[in-house]
Amino acid sequence: MANITPRRNKDGEIISYQIRVFRGRNADGTRLKDYMMTWRPTPGMTKRQIAKELERQATLFEEACKQGQVSIEKPNFEKYAAYVVELKERNGLKVKTAVRYKDMLKRINAEIGPIKLQDLRPDHLNRLYAKLAEPGQNKKTGGGLSAKTIVEHHRVISTILAQAVKEQLIPFNTAERATPPKLPKHEMDAFEVEEVQAILKALELEPLKWQVCVQILISTGCRRGEAMGLRWEHVDWMDNKLYLCENRVYTPESGAISTTLKTGENRYVSVSPSVMALLKRWRAEQAATFLKLGITPSGYVLTAENGGPMHPDSPTDWLAKFSKRHGLPPIHPHKFRHTQASLLIAQGVDILTVSKRLGHAKVSTTLDIYSHVLAKSDEKASDTLDNLLYRKQA
Repeated sequence: MANITPRRNKDGEIISYQIRVFRGRNADGTRLKDYMMTWRPTPGMTKRQIAKELERQATLFEEACKQGQVSIEKPNFEKYAAYVVELKERNGLKVKTAVRYKDMLKRINAEIGPIKLQDLRPDHLNRLYAKLAEPGQNKKTGGGLSAKTIVEHHRVISTILAQAVKEQLIPFNTAERATPPKLPKHEMDAFEVEEVQAILKALELEPLKWQVCVQILISTGCRRGEAMGLRWEHVDWMDNKLYLCENRVYTPESGAISTTLKTGENRYVSVSPSVMALLKRWRAEQAATFLKLGITPSGYVLTAENGGPMHPDSPTDWLAKFSKRHGLPPIHPHKFRHTQASLLIAQGVDILTVSKRLGHAKVSTTLDIYSHVLAKSDEKASDTLDNLLYRKQA
């Protein structure tokens, strides 16, 4: 049976109760450290209410101890978070994701790191979110963090606590009871058809390598790292397809390295004959240049001057200069991805095909990201149905 001990403040008032459950003895007869928890009455509760709730809490705690759901170890958030990140890295967490987690945990640990997992409450997290929005948190702007970035911190905390629930260190995920800021809904930024045509026109004046780089991004809708990881052996010349199976990423800690794709699922993406013809021209030019300079080919389609794979950040830097040079709107590689999805959906391509082409793990991801485009397609479908069924009768 659980043992209950009241805890008093310096004025003799009961402020909490310690509930202890006998854990057993070692082989030599030494008593093991008891299971313990602390329960604090809610302000305003009557003595009768306190007694009733205290009995309930003690019963629940004793039952949890018997079922092995209570750990004797009580790590604080910072210590446990480091363990979880290390665990996920061993199980295949992406390098850039791990770096991002560790960066956010610096801010998180400064506020809640010392708190024991069992003592972490929703109000602790809510105060953290409020502090992250204060001026000075964003090192670049001097202002507070955006709602989106604060929600990312919230998701990291939730991931850490979800593992703690799984390992039965805590009964529930405290992050699920916290209140992070709401994210304003906004449409994904994509180019209009006329803008893409202007980009392609200006691209004709640029070196062949960069024509190929941008055309791959436009025609496949792939992620920047996937384009950088494309090798010549991944080009299917017979069926006009590119096999995306390698992702090039960069972090200050690891440098530029190759990893699996974001979702872990490789895919073939069909491209037009004109893009394939451009690739053939580039392969011949690249081979001739390497031969002339005595460079051993690395096998990558997009290469640096030394023949090795192009740096993952190079397309972003080059496109920024390219857009200024030709008086075009700002261009980021990922915008081509949103553009392809938006155009395909607008033209009636089914969402499953679009999702597979983009390499999303779930169709629901595509539906969530491009819901605004689907809404417009729904209006178009309604107009089509109206033309087919009703206007002919008019």
